[in-house]
Amino acid sequence: MNGNSRSEPILGEERPSAFGADSPYEARPMTEVERRAVVCAGNDFAKHAGGVWLLITGKLTSANSAPGTDSQLRDALLHVLGYPKPVGPDRRLRINLLLDSPGGSLDCAYAMALYLSAYTDHLKVFVPRKAKSASTLLALGGRELHMSAFGELGPLDTQVHDPRNPANHVSALDCYQSVDYVRKFGRTTMDDLVNALITTTERKISAGELLDKASGFALGAVQPMLQSVSALDFGGWGRSLMIGERYTRKLLESKQAEPDQQKVDSIANQLVYGYTHHLFPIDCHEARRIGLPDIGLPVKTMTGRLYQDATRVLALCGDKSFVGFLSKRESERERKTSSTAHRWKKALRGTADGVGPLDGSRRHAERAQGMALPRS
Repeated sequence: MNGNSRSEPILGEERPSAFGADSPYEARPMTEVERRAVVCAGNDFAKHAGGVWLLITGKLTSANSAPGTDSQLRDALLHVLGYPKPVGPDRRLRINLLLDSPGGSLDCAYAMALYLSAYTDHLKVFVPRKAKSASTLLALGGRELHMSAFGELGPLDTQVHDPRNPANHVSALDCYQSVDYVRKFGRTTMDDLVNALITTTERKISAGELLDKASGFALGAVQPMLQSVSALDFGGWGRSLMIGERYTRKLLESKQAEPDQQKVDSIANQLVYGYTHHLFPIDCHEARRIGLPDIGLPVKTMTGRLYQDATRVLALCGDKSFVGFLSKRESERERKTSSTAHRWKKALRGTADGVGPLDGSRRHAERAQGMALPRS
C-alpha cells in the first residue's frame, strides 16, 4: 500500500490548515435526501428564531478537485442575494450564521469572512457546539459572536505534516517551540558546563579552551535532536503561523474605525501562540478574557431554547458538510436558482462535447453562446 495515499488530498492543497486532531481529512458531502432534511428542519428553526439564517458545517476546504467550501458559500450568496453592491454592503441586511466546524483551510476561512462582509455589516455568528481552529477565524469575521455554555473556539496554530511521519499532522507551533526548546537546552547546557569546568579546573585553563570544550559537548547533545529538522521545515512552520496571525489581525482591525493596535496584536498573538496545545477549548468566558469585546466583537451567551433548537438541526448534519441558507424564503430561492444554474451548466457541457439531442435546453445554451444551430 502506498504510504502517501492518505495524505495526497492534503498535500495537493498546499495551503495552511488548522483543524481538530480528531477531524476527518476530507470534507464529507451530504446526499440530496440528507440535505433536504436539514433544510426542512432549518426552515422551522429559522421561523422561530427570526431573520435570515445561513448554515456552515463540516471541514472548511479550498477548491481543489471538488468545489471548496469557500466557492460553495460564494455561489449560495450569489444565487440568493445577487452580486454585491459596488457601494458596499447593504446596511439593512442582517445575516445570522450558524457555524459548526472542526476547522480546515485558513485561506478558505478568511475568504469566506470576506465574502460575507461584502454583503452585510451585521453578521451574527452562532456557535452552539464548536468552531475550532480555522473556523474560529471565520467566527472572528462576525460583528457579534454568540456562544452557548458548551460552545468552543480553538487556537489558530496551523497544522503541518509531521517531519517524522508526513502522513500525520502536528501543530506548527509545537514543532516551532520544540526546536526553540532544543536551542535553549543547548545554551543552558553550555553555560552550566562552562561554570562547572571553571570550578573543577580552578580557573587553570584558558577561556578559549573552556568555550571549545563546552560548545563541543553542547553541540553533541543537541545535534541528534535537530537532525530530522531542515531549515526549510523551520522556515515553513514560522511562515504558516504568521499567515494565521496576519489573517486574524486583518479581521480584528476591521471591527472599529480606529482599532487599538496593541489590543489587536495581543489577541492575535494569544490565539496563534498563547495556548498550550491545539485542542485547548476557548469558551465564551475565555473569549471575553482575551479581549474580543474590547476591539468591537461582543461575545454573548445563547439562550437555552436557541441552543436546543440549533443542535437539533446540527444533529441531522452529523459530521458532513453543509453550506446554504436555512430561512425559508432564502433556501427556496437558493434551490431554484442553483437548480437552474446546474441545468445550464449541464447543457453547456453537452454542447461543448457535441453529444446529446438538440433539445430545448441545449438549443438555449447554444443561443446563449451565440452558436445556435439550424433545426434539422
